[in-house]
Amino acid sequence: MKSVSEILESVKKNEKKQRIVIANATLEEIMVVKQTEELNLANFTLIGDESDIIDSLLAVGLDPKDMLLIHETNAKKCSELAVQEVVEGRSDILMKGQVHTATFLGAVMQSPKFFDKKSRLSQITLFDGLDHKLKLLSDCAINIQPDFAAKVDIINNAVGVAKKLGIQLPKVAILDAVEIVNPKMPSTLEAAALTQMNRRGQIKDCVIDGPLSFDNAVFVEFAELKDIDSEVAGQADILVTHELREANNLSKAIIHYAQRPAASIIAGIKLPLVMTSRSDRKQNKLYTIAVQCYLATLQKG
Repeated sequence: MKSVSEILESVKKNEKKQRIVIANATLEEIMVVKQTEELNLANFTLIGDESDIIDSLLAVGLDPKDMLLIHETNAKKCSELAVQEVVEGRSDILMKGQVHTATFLGAVMQSPKFFDKKSRLSQITLFDGLDHKLKLLSDCAINIQPDFAAKVDIINNAVGVAKKLGIQLPKVAILDAVEIVNPKMPSTLEAAALTQMNRRGQIKDCVIDGPLSFDNAVFVEFAELKDIDSEVAGQADILVTHELREANNLSKAIIHYAQRPAASIIAGIKLPLVMTSRSDRKQNKLYTIAVQCYLATLQKG
């Protein structure tokens, strides 16, 4: 796969549609449901205030009879019921509606079928690179100031997703403000250590290099300009930042300022999960759903 739109087109061609259950569906989610239905990407089960859901469905021109509805007004119970729908096989993909993230993830992490306590959750922004290849940026939403061990997990999670998307040996750039190791910048020491762990086979199935600045990681001409001898520089598939605020700001710059097609992935979890931001562009919400449908199909295959 070379773009998120290519993934979306692949999902549209699948005869068997995945069923998505939404915890506490409101008008905001139902507007996305309408677009998803129009593109024939998935089917839905909606949990929430049944009366409000029906009014919202009618308001956007959808027939409530075409949906499975479960009435529940408590947000925590909505999350628990949605998790149960997936765990018991009635739905394929779990999606967060108008539920506080902590409440929603609390229900998810209570289920052994969803979450292995030995694993680490991380978020990945998947976006179209200017080189017509998919790029993965992590962690933009979950791990605030990851320690060294957490960074290893974040890399492994991203590598696992990249391989599912057809990137067989992902190239991982550990991003920083500079491309040299500076003892006064501890993050560059960590980047060098992660690179060495990869070379010694302690982090597998990828090629890591760092520290690399963003321009040197993704643009060949800038890597060549600085005479950086690296398998990763200018060709990175996965971008890993030092902490969340860097990844989050870079993600928003890519999505909103550069307006690159993008999707959000929650990694380190056993079953597919859709979590989008209220500020996400509508098109990118559709891409997020499409990517999760695609990954769910691979998982079952």
